Amino acid sequence: MEPLRIVHISDTHFGDEFRPEKFKKAVKQINALEPELVILSGDIATWGIHREFRDAYEALADIKSELFIVPGNHDARNDGLKYFRLYFGDVKKSIRLDDIIIAGVNSTLPDSDDGYVGEEQRRWVEKKFRNSCINMLVLHHHVIPVPHTGRNRNVLIDAGEIVESLMLHCHGGVVLAGHRHVPYSTKLLRTHIIHAGTLSSYKVLMPDQNYNILEFNEEFFRLKLRFVEHGEIGIGRFAIKHGMPEAISIYHSLTSTKRVLFVATDVERARGMADVFNRLSPENMHASVVTPDNRRIRELLTGADYVVALEDFKNADDVWKADIGEKEVEKKIRELVEKLLRDV
Repeated sequence: MEPLRIVHISDTHFGDEFRPEKFKKAVKQINALEPELVILSGDIATWGIHREFRDAYEALADIKSELFIVPGNHDARNDGLKYFRLYFGDVKKSIRLDDIIIAGVNSTLPDSDDGYVGEEQRRWVEKKFRNSCINMLVLHHHVIPVPHTGRNRNVLIDAGEIVESLMLHCHGGVVLAGHRHVPYSTKLLRTHIIHAGTLSSYKVLMPDQNYNILEFNEEFFRLKLRFVEHGEIGIGRFAIKHGMPEAISIYHSLTSTKRVLFVATDVERARGMADVFNRLSPENMHASVVTPDNRRIRELLTGADYVVALEDFKNADDVWKADIGEKEVEKKIRELVEKLLRDV
């Protein structure tokens, strides 16, 4: 099959930092490549003011391919995200190209260089990704420090949570980011993390302004770095391996909370069992009681990691006899705690 080509640009910095001659040359080169998609990973503007976004919108219209754009920290200055939305749409978006799912998030904080994705966006990305696809996350800030930038600050505030989420849900995938004006790539287990330099800012920390070219097929992708004035350099050919290392799921399970739900019409008896569970279980576990006819039963079942019923109940993971003795209750609860600790 023909490779699917994506061009990754970043940090155009329309405004005081912008070098129009570099931008125009890059646009001609990109159009000649005829990519399926051009991804811009933030810092369209410099000060987040209207004129910068308007100029960017008009200039980016010269790119013939479809654009996929997320904001950067400079775009969030001076309430600039309202202008981002005016010209480039939502700050959070997703598309699918063949077997590639691309999810872009807003990692900015108003008037701050620091980045933060947050739980709501993180869960949204996790729902978008599929095990059978190449999953691509696009954001502005880097999830791990970028060397050769003079300082390694401005990593995401919630970088740890993002890294774990990538390892759990983005295995076999790609992360595209910008921010530091230095192109770089590394591998985090089975997730490839790729940074773009600046396309058109005079603040360039490389021999020249530059952008990335990614070419995908079913089993691997090629990464090339293109300098606007000095040609193309092949970075490498990387296999796409789906699947998650077992160690990550074990650690994730051990740090997650576990909720046990006892379902019974005999509430007093069930509460006694729940009290024993809460006394014997680790700090990250808790048991509660609900009756089968509770109006919120569906919601409560959805939030439960394990359901014990004291009578026939179709959604139960296990059914215990209501009249078992205290020693048997304690034995079964210790076995359940062990199961919840070991299950991943």
